[in-house]
Amino acid sequence: MTIKALFALSGALNLVLIANLVLSVNQTLDDKPQVTDSSGGDTQDISRPIKAHSLNAFKGSRYSDLQTAILVYGEIKYKQSQQQGDVPNKYWQADNFSSKTAPIRNRLMAGREIRAALIAQFGEKAPQNPVFKDAFYPLSHHADFLTSAQQITLNDQRLEQQIKRLETPSANSLITNPSSQPVGINRRHGNDVSSIIGEQAAFEYNLRHSYLSDRLRQSGVNFTEANFRDTYAIMATTFGTANVGQINPQTLMIQRTELKETLGDEAALKVLASLDRRFNRLNRIAQQNDLTDEQVLFVYGIISQSEMEMIEANELRKTNPQRSMQLMRDASFNKQQQLYSYLGEDLSNSVTREFNKAIPGRRAPEGVIFRK
Repeated sequence: MTIKALFALSGALNLVLIANLVLSVNQTLDDKPQVTDSSGGDTQDISRPIKAHSLNAFKGSRYSDLQTAILVYGEIKYKQSQQQGDVPNKYWQADNFSSKTAPIRNRLMAGREIRAALIAQFGEKAPQNPVFKDAFYPLSHHADFLTSAQQITLNDQRLEQQIKRLETPSANSLITNPSSQPVGINRRHGNDVSSIIGEQAAFEYNLRHSYLSDRLRQSGVNFTEANFRDTYAIMATTFGTANVGQINPQTLMIQRTELKETLGDEAALKVLASLDRRFNRLNRIAQQNDLTDEQVLFVYGIISQSEMEMIEANELRKTNPQRSMQLMRDASFNKQQQLYSYLGEDLSNSVTREFNKAIPGRRAPEGVIFRK
């Protein structure tokens, strides 16, 4: 046979292989299960079992048992990922934030579905096939002394516990879900990734994964995506990843005004409360005295308004010190009278004492809003 004939035969064989590969890929894509949702659009049906090419299709082929196992396993994993689909990343909603529980649920479901498909194809000996080790021995890197069944059970239990921790407590109540986690500089500034991925990408990342975005999601405010982004941008000047030190009084006043314009008075107050570590103390008092969420927020609003009046009065200290002191006394007196009227003298005094206690590493205008 001449060299030209060999080249021609080789080319023909390559064309046949390519054609078969294209047909196989097209068939895989065509097999992607779809159902119609209530709105008429296509959606994924994750309840259908994963179907891969039958082992009979490979009998008599040039593939070895190892190659066949690898090909079928790859197809099973691919089809499983297609069935599962993408979870909408509604990062502005605490109960829909997919970076929390959805990926964990996906991992849990994927493992179960893949193992079931492998056993259906390869029988009960599938767990012993080294190609499928990661599916049947998910903890082999640090618990290789456990059997396959033990590793699967333990891994699933860990994932379920992780989901449960993330889903509890509910973010719907200011009292049942106070901002109780201690906040330190390391926690606030641990996500300063702008030097690595750039300012814009870092902003998007921190919208989803930062102390501030966590607190906003848990504030009890029903955000839209637009006003969540606006709120984050407003508060990032104080609680962002690159800010350290005391809160500037003027900045606090500007933020409060901008929040009200963006969210309205009540939602703005919830955001401020979720970022105020002293609010934990008010929650504890509220629980001890059976105050409702609305009452707690109303009390916090009285205190917050008084603090803003004190900040405004403090601005006059250099130009008109007497007027400044008078306005501060008026703000303090008005706050006390409103709290007495709403809570009674004893409970009002307890609230005032708790709010005036020093907080280590506090981020507030020194000597202004902590005055009695």
